Amino acid sequence: MTGSTNDALFSQIAAEFAALAESEQAAFLAAWASRPEKGSGPGDTSEGGGGPGDYSTWADIAAMLGPITWSWRGWLPDGLLTIVAAEPGVGKSALCLRIAQTLIGNRIDWPDGTLYEGGPGRVVWAESESGQAINLERAKAWGLDTDRIIQPGRPLDDFRLDDPEKWQGVRDLAFLPDVRAVIIDSLRGANSRNENDSDVIGLIMRLAELARDCNKPILLTHHLRKRGLLDGPDGPGLDRLRGSSAIVQPARVVWTLDTPDPQDKETRRLAQAKNNLARAPQALGLTISERGVVFVDAPQAPKTVSQQEAAINFLLALLADEAMPAEEVKEQAQLAGHSARTIERAKTKIGIVSLKKGGGGGPWYWGLPAKN
Repeated sequence: MTGSTNDALFSQIAAEFAALAESEQAAFLAAWASRPEKGSGPGDTSEGGGGPGDYSTWADIAAMLGPITWSWRGWLPDGLLTIVAAEPGVGKSALCLRIAQTLIGNRIDWPDGTLYEGGPGRVVWAESESGQAINLERAKAWGLDTDRIIQPGRPLDDFRLDDPEKWQGVRDLAFLPDVRAVIIDSLRGANSRNENDSDVIGLIMRLAELARDCNKPILLTHHLRKRGLLDGPDGPGLDRLRGSSAIVQPARVVWTLDTPDPQDKETRRLAQAKNNLARAPQALGLTISERGVVFVDAPQAPKTVSQQEAAINFLLALLADEAMPAEEVKEQAQLAGHSARTIERAKTKIGIVSLKKGGGGGPWYWGLPAKN
């Protein structure tokens, strides 16, 4: 018993003590001083345990939890919450189906080629966005054993985290011995609260606690905001996740799925925005088709070229073969969209040489140092 529970209990005891007559307070204190200091073990709630001052040690925690293990090393830890975030329509659900494909035994490998070391089992899928028809069509086309994907309630029930009956249904299924993981698709559909309110963390904590208690991975899909100007070269950061910043706190690993190349919307990039347990693995690329999810090299965002870099490239190409009249170079640069100031800076940067041809009255020429 810790934290606010202890505070409330001490307040209650203090109030009871203050209400006693002075002659009764001595007996009360004597009885309190003679109480057992601790119960018979961690979590003891029997008489003499669970009172103020009760505690457990980290050795007790270690005896109950053991070391951290992975269903998919570096990506999907057992007993912890993992968030999968992407913009709508990019492929969160399809990716989760591919993960389920390995867990239920229809494949023996993970997306990075490593082998799944656990035995085949079942996966709990809690659908909250009425996507049953789409997911079922994909599962059949991709050869998934649909008998091994189970859900709480009736066939077309949507899941709600803040519905006590539906929450209890997921809890009951999570503890089944042959269940390998729980997938909640998605946070937005599974709760009626405003994602920007910090109290939504209570629902996320509920999932993290369930993962811990059943020692199985829980995957929660979530949405990303629109592409940000501050996105790094390795994928979206945590600031891109929609809603309160508290949402990501209970998750120990956060996956992001995006399309970094605007010219190739079909190739997604699977990366990590957070990993508290291990060094983030190399990003993976993937495509989604009627035949399933195929993993490829991760795409990269096109390099943004500055105006000066563009002007340098222009001059290097234009003067590659021979020197040219400076006025002609400037005229062609203007036609190509480069300002006179940017061209002068680029000229200085790469060391272009200016020289006169035909004597003192001849025109100025620009040329690359190697050509002069």
